[in-house]
Amino acid sequence: MSDPDVPPPVRVQLHGRFAVAVAGRPVEHLLPGRRARLLVAVLADSDRCPVDRAALIDLLWCPASPGDGASATFSALLSKVRTVLAPAEIRGRRSLDLVLPPGSIVDAAVARAALHAAESAAAREDWRAAWTESLSALFVTQRGFLADFDDPWSEDRRREASLRHRRVLAGYGEACLHLGPGERSGAERSARALIALDPLAEHGHRLLMRALAARGDRAAALRAYEEMRRLLRDELGADPCATTREVYADILA
Repeated sequence: MSDPDVPPPVRVQLHGRFAVAVAGRPVEHLLPGRRARLLVAVLADSDRCPVDRAALIDLLWCPASPGDGASATFSALLSKVRTVLAPAEIRGRRSLDLVLPPGSIVDAAVARAALHAAESAAAREDWRAAWTESLSALFVTQRGFLADFDDPWSEDRRREASLRHRRVLAGYGEACLHLGPGERSGAERSARALIALDPLAEHGHRLLMRALAARGDRAAALRAYEEMRRLLRDELGADPCATTREVYADILA
């Protein structure tokens, strides 16, 4: 078991402000410029899948086209990044792989693993485990992905991370509902967060209806349904789906 007072050998933070620490010492300021920071982010987010060198060069130079000297410039950049990240290693020539020492942490990888564990626990109806893992993922995903990067790769990953965050919120809210009165407020918070992120997606509204009904506020649950129904009609010219209507009928019963 790791000592909580000993920092991990390498920590990379991709959610929120980009940060890198080696043995607890911040080193992101030592990375030479935007391309170096983006290189570390791409490799850290790859989950030990090697990344093609030529694709990396295209990505780092985007939206410009890499010139004739890009390969040499990239090699020099890579050498500097390797020095900053040691004892982590960037291995390979045609494809590059970031290899971190045991005990290192990449927050995005932690969140993905926790989400997978939460959804697996929910599938077997182990709601305490689903709650614990969802909460671990939520601590990461609520910060957004690479908030201080504005390149096309980061924008694509932000969209993916936003969808993952919604899955985390949905899973956390569902687990809260199943754990009973002590956690029902968490279900309502998750539902309202989902609605704020995507008002036209019905899942958040269904979760809110169920959370309100579970706390005994049937009238508020029915109002939530009517508000959603009007929103869908006004924005999409559509009615709630069958699943949502079933939740409504259960509350009415």
